[in-house]
Amino acid sequence: VDETHNITVVRFYSHFCRSCRASEPHFFQLARDFQHHNVNFVEVPLTPSTKVLHEALGVPSLPWTHIYHPEAGLVEERKVSKKFIEEVRSALRCYVYGECDVEEDAPADCRVVYGECAIDDGGGNVE
Repeated sequence: VDETHNITVVRFYSHFCRSCRASEPHFFQLARDFQHHNVNFVEVPLTPSTKVLHEALGVPSLPWTHIYHPEAGLVEERKVSKKFIEEVRSALRCYVYGECDVEEDAPADCRVVYGECAIDDGGGNVE
């Protein structure tokens, strides 16, 4: 994702996937909820022409999501089925608002860009 200012959420799905269809309205609601917060939402369906992209990006199952931060690249990969949409929402809040729901002694599930937390630059350095 070549985005320099906005967080980008990519949903990988298939038209033939029951879980993908069930989670679609929840993903669209998530997009509406964050539409005024510099967040782009993109969908990549599984088709013969996009199959290689799904494979190259290591998408293990559908529906799946990637969250990209403009300063850090890919920061989250997770299931985005109806059952897991609130986890995606929570992770997104970490990057947008700096609200991280992390236990004191647990490793952070998300790295917050704004606020108290920071970004791991990929080399183990936290900015």
